[in-house]
Amino acid sequence: MLTKNRGYSLIELMLALLLGSVLLSMVIGLYVTGVSSGAKSLKYSRLRTDLQSIMLIMETDIRRAGYGGSDFLVGSGDTKMVDTFTSDTLKCIVYSYNHDSATAITDTNRMGFKFLPAENEIKFGSGVDPLAAHCDSTGYWEGLSDNNFITITDLTFTESVVSSASASIRSVEIHLSGELAADSDYKYAINTTVQVRNLEL
Repeated sequence: MLTKNRGYSLIELMLALLLGSVLLSMVIGLYVTGVSSGAKSLKYSRLRTDLQSIMLIMETDIRRAGYGGSDFLVGSGDTKMVDTFTSDTLKCIVYSYNHDSATAITDTNRMGFKFLPAENEIKFGSGVDPLAAHCDSTGYWEGLSDNNFITITDLTFTESVVSSASASIRSVEIHLSGELAADSDYKYAINTTVQVRNLEL
């Protein structure tokens, strides 16, 4: 006696293949979305970390302005402990502190940070001019930001002073913002206020 073979019909096979293809497409789509989202998160995380690191470097060093004991408190005018300058082409802060036990201010005691929008780079300098308006013409400067990865959109320094008959307390508000060079949709901004620990006499 002959037995009748049972199996899937052609229509059933085609439906199974169709459903399998749909499920596979959904899985691949979820995977690609996850990978893309993860890559973007990593880039944004680096953008944020880089800008926070630059801000921390500036904040820590500016806070030291005037340091050196009672015989080395930076005064006013050309020798004041902090000076800032802002224009469309240059944003700069210069400050002095005694890192080498000097008995008087020398070029090596003058530091600064500057941002030139045309160069899209934040730089740290030593041996700079005591006036921030001239900081781009003197000193030895090294880059802090990676302009291949980050586009710096703004860096500003705003001074404020509280004075008494005997001394002045100076603080600086810093605003820093940037975006990914490859994707301007990813932006990050940070603000901080630095109170200089040493008094101006």
